[in-house]
Amino acid sequence: MKKLIFKLLFIVVVLIALIAAPAMVDNKGYVLISMGNLVVETSVVALGIMLLGAIVIWMLASMLFGRVIRFTRFSGSWFGGRAERKKQRAFYRSIQALAEGEWDAATKAAEIAEQGEFEGVNYLVSAQAAVARGRQDTATRKLNEAAEYPSSALAARVTLARMALAAHQPKEALTELDKLDDKQKATRPAITLRVQALAESNQWATLESELDGYKKVLGEQYTVWSKQIAKGRLAEVASKQGAIQLKTFWESLPRKQRNDVGYQAAYAEQLLAQGMHQEAQSVLLGWQKRGPQAAFLPLLKQLALPNPAPTIQALEKWIKADEENAELYRILGQVAYRANDLALANKALQKAMKLQPTQEGLLLLAEINEKARDHESALAYYKQSIALKGK
Repeated sequence: MKKLIFKLLFIVVVLIALIAAPAMVDNKGYVLISMGNLVVETSVVALGIMLLGAIVIWMLASMLFGRVIRFTRFSGSWFGGRAERKKQRAFYRSIQALAEGEWDAATKAAEIAEQGEFEGVNYLVSAQAAVARGRQDTATRKLNEAAEYPSSALAARVTLARMALAAHQPKEALTELDKLDDKQKATRPAITLRVQALAESNQWATLESELDGYKKVLGEQYTVWSKQIAKGRLAEVASKQGAIQLKTFWESLPRKQRNDVGYQAAYAEQLLAQGMHQEAQSVLLGWQKRGPQAAFLPLLKQLALPNPAPTIQALEKWIKADEENAELYRILGQVAYRANDLALANKALQKAMKLQPTQEGLLLLAEINEKARDHESALAYYKQSIALKGK
């Protein structure tokens, strides 16, 4: 708009000059300019021509200067854009090389990309390449640099925590996770790693107090960790204080925990580990009055008692209700074998192998027949176990 106005004014001046020029031919006028020792005498027409010339020169100079400025800006932006494009190409190449397993190429490209602004992702790529090359110190340094960017902090801290756990340093992992803000700590990766780190550092009481808050995030893993907590706490008591304190500790637990299947299985497992098989039999059968429970059956199989009559009676009762259950026959055979009732063990295991043969069951049958000096049958069972293993 300004240029249009300027052009219109210029046209008006020219028109005025064209109209006034003929009138001034006979009357040129007189102009005197005095500046100190400088005196300029000229006619009005000559002065007008000089002014017009000056305007034209000023316009040409302005246009030339403007073009020089624009060219300078363009060349600067072009060179700057070229450098930025080079960094972007290096960044994309680093990701591609990382996926291809070209660790050296990924590292080289990532170093070029580090000069650009990629919200810390370039440092994450460098760290991954360093991990792949076994350069843990470099990876740690790059990850800490990535953690300075809000958008990359979670990925960087989580990776550092994973590295610490892989190095069997759960406390270091917890330290890294504690550096996250509240929103980042509530994410699934951070929670999962925190639970693992607490478990590996044997902080069972802390983990138990926090676990309910993670139930929604952990999903199916919540039950797994609940059982692991029970096992960890009871194992800690048994190893440090012995069998008597184990029973005392169990009785002191809240009813909710004593009725929890995970805690019950962990308690029975620790009783067996302490050699308290009679007590283990008592609690296991007490918890299965309404029928067999999947969590307790493997523990029944570990019972080693000279007279496990209550367990045998319970198993035979369950078998009558479910005669095609191969697992119940296998457990009965193993319990009978440990009680040195070879006849019952042989009978139960043969039935189990007809329903669902397993290498473990066939080897136990071979051992039973060896003890009974039936070497031919023992050899046959050994062959069957080898054939089953090869399938």
